[in-house]
Amino acid sequence: MLTNLLTTIILTIESDMKDKTNLQGLKGLEHKQPWVLLYFSTSWCAPCKDMALIMADVSTQYVHQLEMVNIDVDEDIQLAKECGVKGVPTLVLLDKSNNKSSLIGGVTGAQVKDWLDTQLSARSKKSN
Repeated sequence: MLTNLLTTIILTIESDMKDKTNLQGLKGLEHKQPWVLLYFSTSWCAPCKDMALIMADVSTQYVHQLEMVNIDVDEDIQLAKECGVKGVPTLVLLDKSNNKSSLIGGVTGAQVKDWLDTQLSARSKKSN
């Protein structure tokens, strides 16, 4: 029963995250926010399932700073290759100049937030 509930929550979260098909399409978009966070995962990956809840929280907490896009690596291998993804879960942060930073592996919510805060702060200082 708990497994079914977790699966339902994950599927709901994933359906709420925007779905784009390739890096070229992502580069061509007019983003409302200065950054795009790509969340690469798969449906069979246990750490990815754990990260799904963290990423839902991140998408809410950073809604005014970044757009988050969920990418299933099994469905979009080409985009994963273009972004240099070698394993899942992987987070890739892109700015409007297409500079990127990555965070690889299952990490805690605090680690994701620390990484994002550091990246967003450093890039904001560079643009000023």
